[in-house]
Amino acid sequence: MPPNPSPPSDDPARNERSEPLLEVIEDLVPAALQRAAWAVCSSQRWYFGHGSHEGDWSRFWKMDLDGDGTLNAIWEHVRPRCEALAGAPLRVIRQYANGHTYGLGGQPHLDDDRPGCYTLLYYANPEWKDGWDGETVYFDAAGEIALAVRPRPNRAVFFDSRIPHAGRAPSRLCPALRVTVAYKVEVAAPPADVRAPVEEPAGISAERPAAGSAPASLPAEPSGAGGASCSELTESRNGASRVYHLCVASSAVEQEAAEHLAHLAQTVRLPGFRPGKIPPTVLQQRYGAQARREAVNRLVAGTTQGMLPSGSVVGSFALLAGAESGDLEFRANVTYLPDLPEAGFSTLSIERLHATSENLQAAGLSAATAAALLRQHLKLQVLDHLDAAYPIPLLPFLIEREFATIWKAAETQAETPAGRAERESLAAEFRAMAERRLRLGMVVAEIARRSGIRAQHSAELEDRVIDFLVTQARVQEREASVDELRELAEAE
Repeated sequence: MPPNPSPPSDDPARNERSEPLLEVIEDLVPAALQRAAWAVCSSQRWYFGHGSHEGDWSRFWKMDLDGDGTLNAIWEHVRPRCEALAGAPLRVIRQYANGHTYGLGGQPHLDDDRPGCYTLLYYANPEWKDGWDGETVYFDAAGEIALAVRPRPNRAVFFDSRIPHAGRAPSRLCPALRVTVAYKVEVAAPPADVRAPVEEPAGISAERPAAGSAPASLPAEPSGAGGASCSELTESRNGASRVYHLCVASSAVEQEAAEHLAHLAQTVRLPGFRPGKIPPTVLQQRYGAQARREAVNRLVAGTTQGMLPSGSVVGSFALLAGAESGDLEFRANVTYLPDLPEAGFSTLSIERLHATSENLQAAGLSAATAAALLRQHLKLQVLDHLDAAYPIPLLPFLIEREFATIWKAAETQAETPAGRAERESLAAEFRAMAERRLRLGMVVAEIARRSGIRAQHSAELEDRVIDFLVTQARVQEREASVDELRELAEAE
């Protein structure tokens, strides 16, 4: 592996190389999501006794994070970049946090010895000073250190899980817990018993089959050793809106649930049983229903992600059958972003304001502050038009997750009211803000893709897309009055 990995690339051909994949990613997530992740890692869910591998004599702290909303949001934010590096769709197998203090480092190990498996290692600490040490070291084939990555805040490393590595303990100078969040991921190939997609012609709506039967227009397949057949069917297509009906065999659901129970067996604590020694019957009795729910959730997300075209935004799921037993059937309502029509900026009038030095002085604003306010005024006009032009439905849990991030940031800054009515009103405002933010982020990314616009960060990408769209609109230049400048400053 190279001692100096090259910068991240969106070109899948980059993966056709002799050395294992390893990329250092700076500024992984927005500041609000970074703060939310640290809040999760600061909770009281740590337990001691985890090791780098089975039989490892060294032990340190661990926190299980499977299903955590904030950590799921981080993965969804970075997933397109990781998939571009891997050159394939990916799914998360496990996600958890490791905690190291002075003297409690990890041992050299592989995360997985299978091809097509990767690790995203995220450094969650909001601060990491020189002299605190705690590097992650990566070894070459000869066992020598080929690369050492410092745990800088909001940095991550995406690498082939077959690369041997170890997390070093922080130094005696470090007063903090060194926290890394690990995502173990693998290439998300469709299950072996999932048939290739079959799409209806545009404008034709297929009848939903009865629960447990094969979808309409597809012949039923006999159940074999692998269980019932699985399939996908596009029920309808109307512009950018698509409806998919998907099925997953009961054997796949049961296998996924069994794997979840096996993972619980290694981590759960029950009185009277040693860790890893809980009888399967006890696990099934206590956690069988939970394991089934987790399996359904993972398979719904994984099947959709693995089978639907790239650029599909799921607006809703409807579970049709299989919540408690049998084959899993569900319907996904999807917006296919590449089919979105152009927003039509050629007929849109946009106002670009300027300010004289006299008006700035009268309004009590510096030139830099005024420039930012006037830029925001222009930007909001473009974003308002995009928001109205693309009413894309989003999954409610995605909106709630973004809302939680916004609300937590407001609480941190003591901006949330104490009264119930005021809090409910503010919550409705923040929820609308969360939905708009998510929708516009997807739309901006799609416009950037179509137009070949690239940037290092999401904020830079948004600015470049807005500048591009402004060139297509009818721009009216006008001088801002003193009152307008004051209003813009008050609204900020």
